Amino acid sequence: MLHYRFAQESDVDLYYEWANDESVRSNSYNQSKIDYDSHVNWFLRKLNDKNCFFYLFFNEKNEAVGQVRVEKKENETIIGISIDSNHRGNSFSTEMLKKSCNDYLEKHPFDKITAYIKIENTASLKSFQNAGYKDLEEVNLEGSNSFKLTCCLFEKD
Repeated sequence: MLHYRFAQESDVDLYYEWANDESVRSNSYNQSKIDYDSHVNWFLRKLNDKNCFFYLFFNEKNEAVGQVRVEKKENETIIGISIDSNHRGNSFSTEMLKKSCNDYLEKHPFDKITAYIKIENTASLKSFQNAGYKDLEEVNLEGSNSFKLTCCLFEKD
């Protein structure tokens, strides 16, 4: 069973490491390596943004296993997830998505959370579907064929 806390300034290097993971970059819409100074500026700006929620997840050994970011933008609320490379394949993503969505939607019950997933990222698609995301639609996002899924109801664990 996983638990989470919200990210803090001291997590900047961990998030930098995860953001530049080869698999994370290949599944991202911007596949370029992120430079450290840009990351730090972005991370600190997002930490102080009341519309951005960084959920940092830990396993029972208190090891950081991954993160979920939910960000309320002008027209939609978007979710993204990444799992530490040492913890992939442990089925953490569905639990992480459910817990972060539950928390966010308890605070913002009228919002709908949207996920965009590249079509070739079948593992991520499966995780989101297992977490209750529905309304699968094919879209083109930033030049990539993608799936768009939404979640607007939460279930208690």
